[in-house]
Amino acid sequence: MEPFSRRYNLVPEKEIQINDIDTALFNRLWNIFYKNEANDDLFEIESSIGAVEYLLDSFGLTYIYPKTTSVKDDNIILLKNFLLDTEWYYIYDFIEKYVQYFDDAYSRKDLEKNINQVLIEEKSGYRMVKGFITPITNEVELKSLKKSMSTKYDSVNTHFKKALELYSKRKNPDYENSIKESISAIEALCCIITETKGGQATLGKALKKLKDKGIYIHHAMENAFVALYGYTSDENGIRHGAIDTSNVEQEDAKFMLVSCSAFANYLIEKLAK
Repeated sequence: MEPFSRRYNLVPEKEIQINDIDTALFNRLWNIFYKNEANDDLFEIESSIGAVEYLLDSFGLTYIYPKTTSVKDDNIILLKNFLLDTEWYYIYDFIEKYVQYFDDAYSRKDLEKNINQVLIEEKSGYRMVKGFITPITNEVELKSLKKSMSTKYDSVNTHFKKALELYSKRKNPDYENSIKESISAIEALCCIITETKGGQATLGKALKKLKDKGIYIHHAMENAFVALYGYTSDENGIRHGAIDTSNVEQEDAKFMLVSCSAFANYLIEKLAK
C-alpha cells in the first residue's frame, strides 16, 4: 500500500534513476548488506576475513584483520564511507561483488530477490540478473531474458549470459560483442534443434531446417532473423569487423539481446509442442 503522501499526490513522483543513486536507494541497498554482515550471532571471534574485507580489498582499500566484532564494525564503516564518497556506479559494483561473493545458489537467489525489490520500489533503471546489474527496465523484457539464460542448453545459456555481461559493463560496455553473443545464442539453439553440424551449422541454414523438426514459423519472422544474422555475419557485418564499432550503440545491443532472448524462448516453446 502506498503511503499517505503518495496516495494524495503530496510529493512529486520519483523519476527513474539511470545515472544516479539517491540517498534512499543507497540506504536501502546498504541495509540489505548490513543486515547480513553486522549480525554478531553470525560472526565468530578470530575468524578468517569475510565479505567486508573481501570488498574493501577489491576496491583497493586497506582493512584491519577482524579479530573482534568492534574491528569488524570499523571495517564496515570504512566501506560505507568509501561508497558514500564515490561515484554512483561503484555502488552497483559493490552490489555485484557482494552477490557474487556467495557460492551458495540459494543465498544468491535470496539476495537478488531482495535487491531487485528495492530497485523496483526506488525507481532504479537497473535490475539484477544472474549476478549482474543490467540497464533493462521493462519487466517483460527482464522476464524473457532470465528465461533465456536458464534453458536446458548450456551453450545457449552461456552465449546469453556473456551477451548480458558485455552489455552491462558500466564504464566500458562492449555493445559490438554483446550483439555477437546474442545472435550466436540463436545460432547455437537452431543448430541444436536441427542437429546441424559442420559447414552447415550457421543460423541462416539452420533456420530453414526448423520445419523438418516440426517447428513452423512465419516466413516473415524467418526472414527477419536471417536479415539480423546477415547484419552480424556478412562481409559488412559486425562479426567481420567491417562495421564502425563506434556506431554500435546501446539501443542496438539492447534490441538484439531482448529480441534474441524472446525468439529463443519462442523456439523452445514451439519445440516442446
